[in-house]
Amino acid sequence: MQEVEQTTTLNPQIKDAAIKYVRNLFSQADDSEFIRMLKKEAFKNVYKKMVVEPDEFMARPRPADIEPWSGAKPDSPQDFLKSKVVLPSLPQVLLEIQKVIKDPDSSADDLAEVLNKDPKLVASILRLANSAMYSFRTEVDTTSRAVALLGFKQASSLALGTVSLSLFKRSEGVQVLQVEKFWKHAIACGVIAQEIAKLAGIQDTERFFVAGMLHDIGLYVIFESDKSLGLELYELARKNGNSLYDAEMELLGFDHAALGGVIIRDWNFPKSLVVAAAAHHNPNKAKKDPDAGIIHVADFISRALGYHLGLSTVLGVLDQEIYESFGLSGDMFVDMVPEVQKMIEEIFEILNPA
Repeated sequence: MQEVEQTTTLNPQIKDAAIKYVRNLFSQADDSEFIRMLKKEAFKNVYKKMVVEPDEFMARPRPADIEPWSGAKPDSPQDFLKSKVVLPSLPQVLLEIQKVIKDPDSSADDLAEVLNKDPKLVASILRLANSAMYSFRTEVDTTSRAVALLGFKQASSLALGTVSLSLFKRSEGVQVLQVEKFWKHAIACGVIAQEIAKLAGIQDTERFFVAGMLHDIGLYVIFESDKSLGLELYELARKNGNSLYDAEMELLGFDHAALGGVIIRDWNFPKSLVVAAAAHHNPNKAKKDPDAGIIHVADFISRALGYHLGLSTVLGVLDQEIYESFGLSGDMFVDMVPEVQKMIEEIFEILNPA
């Protein structure tokens, strides 16, 4: 692979395996400069993991206690949700945050009062406000100060994103979806989406952090509600060498993004979050909406950098027109990678539900 720099310090066998893996990973992507830069970064991560975590690249054996999928194909995302699906319960503090956001007469003090009801949320908000994601010149030591410095919209969005991660709990028994990977991917997507929005000069960038955290809720619901179906999707994607999106369309006729949009809409979240989730795997729709477009790009980048779900070895499609519309270039991307990775690890340490 020409994109990989030659070096004599690499183990030849592992290097060849990493090159082959990365080629397959990007098999549905174009050959633009930006993709070539992503391939280089992906190779570094893949090679390192093949050295220290070789089992990561082995196909997982089929769990003996998961029954074969029934094959019952739902008519639509709404039909799927009417079956045996159990949605995560919305915490009371999240409902109160939503109420404050929707009330035009709400103030920063009202938001701070709601946040202060949940000490764990307050601790997370303060640690985030003092993290590299914001880099305020002075220490943020109270909820009211955090709200004042961030602003009402930004603080409420950050609170929504922080609470949202708590919705995704590790299930008991055999896991098809590795929830720890899900948490990290959600955070990585949120951080990258917010940084892309900043580069693009978009206001209220915290909403992209929330959108990144929530964008795969449909996937979580599919895999946690019906582990037989989740396993079938995982095995089909692996068998055919396709993306998980392709497997979902083949088995269900819709993808987790469409399902996620329905769930977030039914929860009365802001429309921007609904669209971002519903269209992040649909480039045609994502071209028309900056929220969906940025999540489309951030989702792809986060998985390319190794913050993936462990469900497919193919990334799928990244629409060149979309990422170019936000001013992303290969050189710009390489410059931002180290800081973004540091930020992701820091925020994961702060928010890790485990």
